[in-house]
Amino acid sequence: MFDTARHVPLRAVEWVPSEAQAAIDEVVADTLAQFNEARFWPAHPQDDGAADGETSIYFGATGVIWALDYLARVGATGHGADFVPVLDRLIDASRRQFAKLNYSAHGSLLFGDLGTLLLTMRLRPDTATADATHQRANANNTLPIRELMWGLPGSMLACVFMSEMTGETRWHELYAQQAARLLDELAETKLGPLWTQDLYGSHERWLGPVHGYAGNMVPLIRGWGWLGDDQRARVAEAVPHTLAANAVQSPLGAQWRPIAGDTGEPSLCQHCHGAPGMVTTFADAPFSTPELEALLVAGGELTWHAGPLAKGSNLCHGTAGNGYAFLKLHRRTKDERWLARARAFAMTAIAQCRETRAQYGRGRYSLWTGDVGLAVYLWDCVTAEPRFPGVDVF
Repeated sequence: MFDTARHVPLRAVEWVPSEAQAAIDEVVADTLAQFNEARFWPAHPQDDGAADGETSIYFGATGVIWALDYLARVGATGHGADFVPVLDRLIDASRRQFAKLNYSAHGSLLFGDLGTLLLTMRLRPDTATADATHQRANANNTLPIRELMWGLPGSMLACVFMSEMTGETRWHELYAQQAARLLDELAETKLGPLWTQDLYGSHERWLGPVHGYAGNMVPLIRGWGWLGDDQRARVAEAVPHTLAANAVQSPLGAQWRPIAGDTGEPSLCQHCHGAPGMVTTFADAPFSTPELEALLVAGGELTWHAGPLAKGSNLCHGTAGNGYAFLKLHRRTKDERWLARARAFAMTAIAQCRETRAQYGRGRYSLWTGDVGLAVYLWDCVTAEPRFPGVDVF
């Protein structure tokens, strides 16, 4: 049900809120100390060959600046800095970097300037930035990329965030146009309603919350109030059906393969692929069936049995990302064991972060793969109120 080599034992460390707060302050202070106005932050050796000065939400300066501002905004830390003076340079650098990547003619939430424009609206709102954000999101109308990182669902999520920040009706209008197309392309299959992802030159029915089915459902759930009655009924019927049809059940709980229809033994149990991300996504569903509730709990059990991840403390494929499944289940079920499990993962993640920092002699400065993502998770464990960065909140 999961590759045991990808997981490590849970540390026998008691949850202490002051320890979590101390770890948040450590991460924030270190991250601020390493900021450089010319190159932003150095890349980490574990980040897939990323270069110094990366700009994206995913593992670049946009995500780091957002996290630092967010942590200060919600009262998670007393440390702070003014990043407004670097925003124009960050946008320019983001556009130069994104121009070299896939799908650069369109708006990528996690890797392109769409995310950087959102950050700019949060820190320095103005009409020109709002117009540029709308243009980038609107460019995704014809993009055949139906997934959160690069394509249409990411621009829909950007519309939700922009509506919250501006109150303008144009974000609702663009969202409605893109939601209609996204649901129009949800196809009936033997494994339930699914999207086929046209991504990186291949066509696969991915399931997870970054490239697949769950990620496509994220903006539909976040924008639930904007959907029509027929659209809501379509989503509420599709989700339990597809999750059940693709679940791999065992005495340990429920697991999902990365791609629908694969027949191999599931191996990945992390936010981007496997049970944790499915639970984190659909525990926010504004609808319920007995089957859905049972699947969510079973996915949480599988995540708990798998244990913390060997790749470290991060969100995308680390211990903090998996812990969000427990926080979301606690909010949905009101069962205190899930909060206790989330906090147990938090204490292990703190130890992992410190050990990795000691090993490399430096921190890991990114939102989805690094230390500031962990800091947001720790704050959510303190408050028992989960808001997954860049998905639930911006």
